[in-house]
Amino acid sequence: MTAVKISEDILLKELFELFPESRNLLMSYGYGKLIELGIEDVVIDKLSLKGFFRLMNVEEEEAGKVIRDIQSLYNKRLEES
Repeated sequence: MTAVKISEDILLKELFELFPESRNLLMSYGYGKLIELGIEDVVIDKLSLKGFFRLMNVEEEEAGKVIRDIQSLYNKRLEES
């Protein structure tokens, strides 16, 4: 498995394929609302992580923390494999 740099430009679909556990992390930031509204399937392949943060009104500082958390969890998984 090769290292991947997680950026805010990654599409949610791609992020979830690379790191399915990130979906649970995003639930704390409103991802569940996309599921509740029934639009997850429509937006997942078009919405970037940055777009998600804007849609959910996540402040820039908090968004940076989430990206770092996803990256560190991904790096931990790499180390374990």
